[in-house]
Amino acid sequence: MMTQTHFLVATALFCRRDRPARQNVAVLAGAFAPDAAIYGLYVWSKIAGIPERRLWDEVYFAEPMTTLTAIGNSAPLYALIAIIGIALVRPASVELAGPHGNTPLGFARFVSPATTNVALLFALGALAHLAGDLPVHADDAHPHFWPLTGWRFISPVSYWDPDHFGTIFSLAEAVLGVVLSVIVFRRFRSWWVRGLTLILLTAYLAVPAYFIFMLGGA
Repeated sequence: MMTQTHFLVATALFCRRDRPARQNVAVLAGAFAPDAAIYGLYVWSKIAGIPERRLWDEVYFAEPMTTLTAIGNSAPLYALIAIIGIALVRPASVELAGPHGNTPLGFARFVSPATTNVALLFALGALAHLAGDLPVHADDAHPHFWPLTGWRFISPVSYWDPDHFGTIFSLAEAVLGVVLSVIVFRRFRSWWVRGLTLILLTAYLAVPAYFIFMLGGA
């Protein structure tokens, strides 16, 4: 999916008004992490003067990008970070905690605003990103289970490729983005959060327009 959709999904799932800002930022950082190498590659390509067509047809599928994207899209890596985060969780209060620091049900309150740490939230944001990407990457699929295996799930559906229902999915993704934006608007009242949400919405038009302009005649 497009990066802005990953931001909106992670925000809707894990960001809360009553969380400390650093925890909400951790969610967004996790949602961005799998795509970070791609944005770094894009910036480098502009500095190096790499043609747009060569960038996406050749450089993106060559080393070191294949390794960098494998690391950034590794579910085992983020699962390990999540496990570490859960291990570091503390109960929200003495009243809620049992004799061993757990709730009366015996489970740590690792999703409550008072207990969740940045490592766990970062991992949750990243894992939500991978869950969204797995079913909508065709020829450009990532090895999501690296380093355990280099196997890639080649989906019949692509979030962008018209040969793999990309046109239909792009429309559905834009609708999802609008719905998620409404959720974010209702949850957060601050002007800057709402402003950023509007910017993310514009990307559903701006990003396809950019690629049509840059690659359409190539």
